[in-house]
Amino acid sequence: MGTILMAPMEAGPNLMKRLAAYLGWLGTAVWLILLARWVTFGTFDWTPLDLELALANLPPIVAYLFYGGMAALDFVIAWLLFREKPLGSTLGLARGVIGVVTAVVYYFTVGDFYAACFFLATSGMLVLLITQNTGWVINYPAAFWLAIFFVLPNLIVLAVSLGERSLSGTVVYPEFSLRNLGSYFDDYGRFFSTINGQYLYLRILGRSVWLAILNTTICLLLGYPFAYWIARQPQKYRNLLIFLVMIPFWTNFLVRTYAWMLILRDSGIINNFWTITLHDLAVGLAGSSQFFAWLAGITENTLPLLFNQSAVFLGLFYGFFPFVVLPLYSNLEKLDWTLLEAAADLGANNWKRTTRVLLPLTMPGIVAAAIIVFIPSLGSYVTPDLLGGGKVSLLGNLLQQQFMTARDWPFGSAIGFIMMTMMLLSIVIYFRVGGREQ
Repeated sequence: MGTILMAPMEAGPNLMKRLAAYLGWLGTAVWLILLARWVTFGTFDWTPLDLELALANLPPIVAYLFYGGMAALDFVIAWLLFREKPLGSTLGLARGVIGVVTAVVYYFTVGDFYAACFFLATSGMLVLLITQNTGWVINYPAAFWLAIFFVLPNLIVLAVSLGERSLSGTVVYPEFSLRNLGSYFDDYGRFFSTINGQYLYLRILGRSVWLAILNTTICLLLGYPFAYWIARQPQKYRNLLIFLVMIPFWTNFLVRTYAWMLILRDSGIINNFWTITLHDLAVGLAGSSQFFAWLAGITENTLPLLFNQSAVFLGLFYGFFPFVVLPLYSNLEKLDWTLLEAAADLGANNWKRTTRVLLPLTMPGIVAAAIIVFIPSLGSYVTPDLLGGGKVSLLGNLLQQQFMTARDWPFGSAIGFIMMTMMLLSIVIYFRVGGREQ
């Protein structure tokens, strides 16, 4: 048999280095834009950036050399990476590491948060692309976002909560001493202490937790059958029904809350029907029956529908009910319904099929829906502020008062950290019960 000659296969371009090259050219464009701004400041009267204000204190030639040199450096590195030259990887790695360090130093010296974040993000991504760490490259944007806008703010909140409010409203810290460590947690102790013999803050915490649990429970009890009913409908009707569930999201939550105020107020639809329509009817029939005489008496006064705890609960239920239906429907839609039929064939009645087959299989969706409702209900601010009328104070309102009214940032930060701890415990429960299965 003749020998089959195989042509050698050429390796394709290195995707990671190509992306690093594009990132380098993006940096080149940014430096050129900054250079153009610097040149045209007298023409367009730009609003100066913090970096430009810092460079303005130096001789003008420094800005030209800095912007032009950085643009040239990024362009050369990008071209070398695009051509997959070894020197490009070496220069790019050095450029990325120096950029990370410079971004941190720049923030602490100049205080320009946004520019520091941009240079830190691009420099870090450049290092990961050159080192070809695929896993970190994929997860870096999300990890960077969480680190900057979740982990770092919470660390700041924790640091502020360890201080105390000065007479001028600023945050001060007691002198550090091993014997004085307890003073750093005075605000946490204050939250669990009494005021005039009453556990005022614990009562607010208990009320918040109670309303959050009650709202979560009622939403689940009503949302599960509703989601089940939607999932059992023919396919052509399901999308329409889910669309109807999502319609409230088209309107701002604040507007919907004000709509409930118009409905529940003393001159609203319900009270107008109660004190006018129904009352006039009862008065007209009062002579014919003792019942109508009693009805005429109780309809003289308006119903206390607004500015109380019931109104707050109604607003919470209305606002978060769709958040229960959607994850439950998503879980029920993927359920293998033949399992319920098999259980029926084996002699299981409706109760056993529900408790031993349906609920265990949909437990991840139930837990997810509970967490989605419980966490925002616990920290709700708009609903109790508007529908409660300042008479029903929850943790969200207490937090707002400490930051905006009392100007007690350490105590407000302590309250926020306590709330976050409770919410993180809810997340842990989710992963323990249903998150791993999902």
